[in-house]
Amino acid sequence: MGRKWTQDDVLAYKIKVVYEDLMTFFGVTDLPPPDVSSDALTAQDCTTSTDFMTSQMLLQMENVMDPDVYPVNRASETIDFVAALFSLLRYEDVAKKISMMMRPKLRYLASQGNLPEVDICIRDHSKAIILVAKVDRHSRGFDPEPRLISDAIAAFHNDNIRRVKHLGTNPLTSKVMPGIVMVVTMPSFYKIPVTPELVAAVESGIPPEQETVFTHIFLRYRDPRKV
Repeated sequence: MGRKWTQDDVLAYKIKVVYEDLMTFFGVTDLPPPDVSSDALTAQDCTTSTDFMTSQMLLQMENVMDPDVYPVNRASETIDFVAALFSLLRYEDVAKKISMMMRPKLRYLASQGNLPEVDICIRDHSKAIILVAKVDRHSRGFDPEPRLISDAIAAFHNDNIRRVKHLGTNPLTSKVMPGIVMVVTMPSFYKIPVTPELVAAVESGIPPEQETVFTHIFLRYRDPRKV
């Protein structure tokens, strides 16, 4: 079932994850500066921030980094941190009806067992999932990357069900799903192309004929307060 995917499942369905550099992955030589309050880049901690959203994000980051946090509880703290970070970065947009959901369950393929629970996702105005995020659970022996891939496949499958049954539109023939794996406070970004053929392969348990290549980039965090 999706929530128990491992690298063996990724290999079984001919899914290959390859690393790309920043320019290739994002199509730019340098990332633009973040569109956030300057306080988010200068405040030393949550108590010195004068911006509410920044203070919330820094508080959650401090909770994640707290060495006294028991490892099995760190995933929950990390989910809260990512939610605060998404809000600070304005992933949510009321005017465009873009919203964030935490821990939603997806209708997965019938043959794959219990429903997977996505840690965090972003939905657009039609309630289609446009980004999925997974946090690290290595303390429990879980590799987040295969589960992110499983969640992306489930999100594509869910969106096509919604398009056909609720919106009366044709299913998508393919979609590149953006994904993020968060290891404590360090993000890795993914572009995950999903097709009905890949969904059918997972549903049947039979490897697809074609290989699927997912691209990945790992950005090393640099704290601007320590430059």
